[in-house]
Amino acid sequence: MSRQAVATPAAITTLSDEHRHMNLLVETLDEHLDRTENPTTGDYFLMQDIVRYMHDYSDTVHHPTEDLMFDKLVRRNPARKKDVARLRREHGFLDKNTRELMTLLELAAERQTPEDAKAVRDTARTYIRRLRRHMQFEEAELFPSASRCLASKDWHDIEARLEAAQDPLFGKNVQKDFRVLYEFFAHRSASVSRKVTNFGFLQLDNMIVSADVIEAGISEMWHMLQEHGSSLEQKFRSVAATSADNSGVAAKVAQQASLAGVVGRTAVSAGTGAAGIYFRTLKAAAVSLVKGAQ
Repeated sequence: MSRQAVATPAAITTLSDEHRHMNLLVETLDEHLDRTENPTTGDYFLMQDIVRYMHDYSDTVHHPTEDLMFDKLVRRNPARKKDVARLRREHGFLDKNTRELMTLLELAAERQTPEDAKAVRDTARTYIRRLRRHMQFEEAELFPSASRCLASKDWHDIEARLEAAQDPLFGKNVQKDFRVLYEFFAHRSASVSRKVTNFGFLQLDNMIVSADVIEAGISEMWHMLQEHGSSLEQKFRSVAATSADNSGVAAKVAQQASLAGVVGRTAVSAGTGAAGIYFRTLKAAAVSLVKGAQ
């Protein structure tokens, strides 16, 4: 008799979504570091917005929420104490890195010197490598362990913390300070969507030769869309249940408005996620092509 699959807690889904957002941001940061040795003022402003988001939301909301989840995990599973202590230290290092990067970017944008540009590149690349390894370990080890061990009350406390703070870029309302960054990704997503519509993923092999990389990119895209679909399905079920009960008209209208907001945010999140996957696939395939030609 097969074991019944355990449903993914809503908080894990949210934290995993935030990891995808963070991956998109650091991928964009990495691209700008690779593009030129002498970034323009516009490049610096974009990088400043990315790092400011990583500090204002990732360091201030996302990581403390993970710390809360990890503390509860240790109480349920003391064997994870060493891993949790390591991740909490890394959260401190990452917070220090973003603060340092914000200072370096401000100086570089003002002085526009090659030395400042190099300082930004070196510090940013160290930060990106550290963050990627950190998120990979969390998703591979700690998130599944928490899903298995934590109780309903634990998840209620964690989800309450997430709901108490709105994501200023990928949340319901984009804050004014991040409007330019939001528009950048919206434009990039639309551009990628047009390319996909015109050429299709099945024609990527006419541009690049690494079939394995293309398959991995399509697999990642499919997984992302499945997760968004599951999230929307849960919301639709909730609204359907509300519409069937004896709630008043006002409550039903509020639920419908909430659903419309979720659909809109999911579309933006899926679009930005697709853009990140698309560019990562092209970049990885190009590297594979060059290596194959050597």
